[in-house]
Amino acid sequence: MPELPEVENYKRYIDQTCLKQKIIEMDCRDDRLLKQPKSDFEDVLINEEFTQTERIGKYLFVKTTSEKVLVLHFGMTGRPHYYSCEDNRPKYAHIQLSFDNGYHFGFENKRKFGWWNLTDSVDIFKKENNLSDDARELNFEDFKTSLSSRSTDIKKIIMDQSVCAGVGNWMADDILYQARIHPEHKVEDMSDTELKAVFDAMKNVIEVAIDKEAHYADFPDYFLIHNRKDGGVCHHSGCDIEKIKVGGRTTYFSPEWQKKPH
Repeated sequence: MPELPEVENYKRYIDQTCLKQKIIEMDCRDDRLLKQPKSDFEDVLINEEFTQTERIGKYLFVKTTSEKVLVLHFGMTGRPHYYSCEDNRPKYAHIQLSFDNGYHFGFENKRKFGWWNLTDSVDIFKKENNLSDDARELNFEDFKTSLSSRSTDIKKIIMDQSVCAGVGNWMADDILYQARIHPEHKVEDMSDTELKAVFDAMKNVIEVAIDKEAHYADFPDYFLIHNRKDGGVCHHSGCDIEKIKVGGRTTYFSPEWQKKPH
């Protein structure tokens, strides 16, 4: 699933390809991917332009020359595609915008879990969906404050989009691995030093993943992602990686490296 690093790179891709071009046509092969009637999107987008993008977590906001903001969520398999010819339209580009320069913007969405929506502003959408600041932009004090009233496993908390918008499952596992914190460590029992270790690891995971364009094979050797699987071995301790469920999510960790507090 596209998470914060992937969506950040999608943002940069759209910035480099699709801004300041007049939209002349919209085609949608499955209206279930639209959170509002297609006619609403056409009213907002046709004869208008994309002006800039903004990302919060896994949500990408595309501001336009109209009064509305386009909201993109990429679901499990979504990604943007910019191409010069209708014949080059990807098989799973179920939504397509055509520009007056002859190019097209396709929203690839093979499993159809991604969607488009419209909002009056980014701030309104953020409030309505109870999103925190983007995890990349969070400061430690706000992070610590958001955890101060919580009383559950740290893995569940850092995946809560009202706490760390953009952190998904593999990221949470790697953050805790790098911080040497057991995924079931209760937040209320954690020291400021432990919380700071989680925060710093989160920032590292985000920046490395963005820098490497989310190509996992290019991540440093100490990242759990390389061994986050059945039969994986901890880079640091040599012990077997274990798999459990935390908050209903499959979770990988190193029991020797991330010891559970007694």
